[in-house]
Amino acid sequence: MALHGSSPQVLGAVHADAATASSTPPSSPARSDVDDVDWDLDFAGLWEGGWEELLREDAEQIGEAYQASILGGVLGADDEHEIEEEMGEGFKESSGHREGRREHKLSAKGLISNFVLSIVGSTVLGLASQMPRLGWILPPISVVAGCIIVSENTRLVTATIDKLQAQKGITVLAYPDFVRGALGIWGKRISSATSMLALLGMFGCNACGHKWWAVFLTPIGLAYVFGNPGILMKRAAFLGPIVCILTIILAWMGVGMSVAASTAMPEVCRGSHKLLPAPSEFFSVAMVLELAKVGSYGFYNFAVIVTVPTLRNQMKNPKKTAPAAIFAYILALCLFLPIMFLGYLGFGNEVPENLVDGMRDDRPSGWWALNRSWETGKLTVAGACLDLIVTINLLMTEAIYIPCTVLAIEASFPGLFRRGPAWASKVMRGVVVALRLLVAVGIESFVAMSALVAALFCVCNNIIFPIVAFHYFKVKKVSRLRKICHALVLVYGIFIMIFGTYAAALQLSPAPGLPPGQEIRENLSPVCRATADVLNVTALAPS
Repeated sequence: MALHGSSPQVLGAVHADAATASSTPPSSPARSDVDDVDWDLDFAGLWEGGWEELLREDAEQIGEAYQASILGGVLGADDEHEIEEEMGEGFKESSGHREGRREHKLSAKGLISNFVLSIVGSTVLGLASQMPRLGWILPPISVVAGCIIVSENTRLVTATIDKLQAQKGITVLAYPDFVRGALGIWGKRISSATSMLALLGMFGCNACGHKWWAVFLTPIGLAYVFGNPGILMKRAAFLGPIVCILTIILAWMGVGMSVAASTAMPEVCRGSHKLLPAPSEFFSVAMVLELAKVGSYGFYNFAVIVTVPTLRNQMKNPKKTAPAAIFAYILALCLFLPIMFLGYLGFGNEVPENLVDGMRDDRPSGWWALNRSWETGKLTVAGACLDLIVTINLLMTEAIYIPCTVLAIEASFPGLFRRGPAWASKVMRGVVVALRLLVAVGIESFVAMSALVAALFCVCNNIIFPIVAFHYFKVKKVSRLRKICHALVLVYGIFIMIFGTYAAALQLSPAPGLPPGQEIRENLSPVCRATADVLNVTALAPS
């Protein structure tokens, strides 16, 4: 989801193409029995133009495209025209909605950069924490499954858009336009609502569990809601690739440090690992909920399909949208899997929910025998840097999410917020800031919050709508095996929606426990406990 913090030039990116589309006569409707959809994925064609094309790519335009795609995931073309008529000149200027906007279009490599930068972010902090309950195999499979599902459904979305534009002669500028063209007005309304609620659910989750950040970020949230962060973020667009690269490098360093630190433990006390859950607990209610929660978090990493129609509309060659997006998903997957495997190898079953909390040194003697053992000691320089980089990512992300959410809410209720009393819009913006503060203060687990957002809202737009629209509109004849796979994915999506929502809700505010190092761990093996007793390991005094 170019970087979350790229420049917020939203509507100009959409309307420039809208004007072009309106001046071009629609193509002749195709016969419904003619299969005119280009189904092939040309991955080799992504590298036409060489690396020089990527170096010439306009980073600011990548940022504009991303912000346009975020807003385009919530609003259809009709809503955007209404916003254009009613928004103030100040927002037009800061958002890039002005005359003379350059005609630069995204290359395939620009789209890959856009998607990788949007996917890589705070999600890396919770990847390793998915492993302990389910073992070496199931959590990585859930992340791989999320990548495969989003890849296939991206292909379905682009194929459906091709068919809609060829057969109905419509121009798809945004995700709700795609849903409306295939499923009708109620599909558009539902997709807009779930996208808007997903944006609301993302507020502050990077700071969940670190409540002091809420005080620091609230004034910034007020500036984002009532001001125009566009000019600032336009200047900072070049930070996107730097933030992405540093996030991955520091996360890899964090899990590598855990492997090195584990060798300093007594061998009998090192973290335990399991291949799979025990057969006796595999089909228990607790395990079903854990599978759903891990599945929803694994899927959340790639839940960016709502941005595809708008980004596709800004491509030099729209036919490269699907292969470029799929390549980006696979690249991000390759960056994620080492964090999961190395994190579990080092931390074992005591892996902290937030990777930053485990990046410590100068731990007390016998720390491995204490509760939340990896969170004892002092934060390392690398841990502090990762915390800072993720915070920068948060600030840049919310510079896009918050204004887009405000616009989406106003457009969803124009009679109240755009044509109603002036105080109504101000109150709504204040409520958005208060909601963000409430999430940061009241939610203990950012992993559970991410899983909840994925289960409640992202499943609709990233799993259900693409598959239902593809088959309802009869886009293309596919094999029976593919139909069965699509049906299984729908079942998987419904499973995540029901059980993932329940499991994540249970863990949003877990029962408070003792601070790290305040007691001897209860799950020590007898041999390890004897080793701790020999060393006279005692709990730390409360700080």
